[in-house]
Amino acid sequence: MQVGTKFSVSIHILLSAEFFKDEKVTSEFIASSVGTNPVIIRKLTQLLKKAGLLEVRAGVGGVNLAKKPGQITLFDVYQAVSDDEKNLFKIHAKSPAACPLGGKIENLLNSHFLSAQNAMQKELGKVNLQDLLDELKA
Repeated sequence: MQVGTKFSVSIHILLSAEFFKDEKVTSEFIASSVGTNPVIIRKLTQLLKKAGLLEVRAGVGGVNLAKKPGQITLFDVYQAVSDDEKNLFKIHAKSPAACPLGGKIENLLNSHFLSAQNAMQKELGKVNLQDLLDELKA
């Protein structure tokens, strides 16, 4: 569940669907705005579709939001494109248990990492696509 560019590109895809809704928003169109390959856009589009955030028009092509922009939070997007890994932070697992530090490092860090992850998720849940569109137009 580590945050990579899939997250920001997916937000870009969803914002494009709404911002350019009067145009034919295809993977090629979005790829030119993102500066990446249309194949990458199509892969992310499928994840967003599977999560119920995006509708894909077959044949004619193009995408549109499956919900109103105010109903899609950044946390929704994050969940849609994150790997199956549940933890944002990974802790190395090969420290010898007999070591006074290595044997305790996981327990030492877990609660702090979990607090940070929960704070991030809470913050992402406060921001929706409409908020970003409003900022963009300001």
